[in-house]
Amino acid sequence: MQNRTHQELADNIQQHRWLVFNIMGDGDALPPFSYTVGLFGTFGHPEVVLSGLDHDVAHALLNEIGDDAARGIRRQEDVVYDDVLGGSPCLFKTVLPEHYEAYFGRALVFYQGTDFPVLQCVWPDAKMRFPGQGGYAFTTANQELLYQP
Repeated sequence: MQNRTHQELADNIQQHRWLVFNIMGDGDALPPFSYTVGLFGTFGHPEVVLSGLDHDVAHALLNEIGDDAARGIRRQEDVVYDDVLGGSPCLFKTVLPEHYEAYFGRALVFYQGTDFPVLQCVWPDAKMRFPGQGGYAFTTANQELLYQP
């Protein structure tokens, strides 16, 4: 089954260049999240995950990030970008490998292991403080952090 799934993923990524997967959250405990598979294999750009956004919104944003990667735009860690979230600032942070198995199942199948990077796109709270900055208003309903702030 895993070989068939790998081949299906590979065929779809060859046709579309990358895929976006939307995963439901765990009720009140965890927010929904969406992630790409294929950006790294196709463009050498890390895969990207968004947590806590409506799936339609996240899907569209991840496709825009994919389109940027196709044009050679490579998002870097700890750089504030204003052109990703409709003019709102965001940062990209490296996801810890300890989260790969729980969050990126289809990427694990496609890459046949954990040898691929993932960046989490995060946004600030209402006072423009990012996770890890003093006073950041953190709630898991907002966005789950898959990196070390």
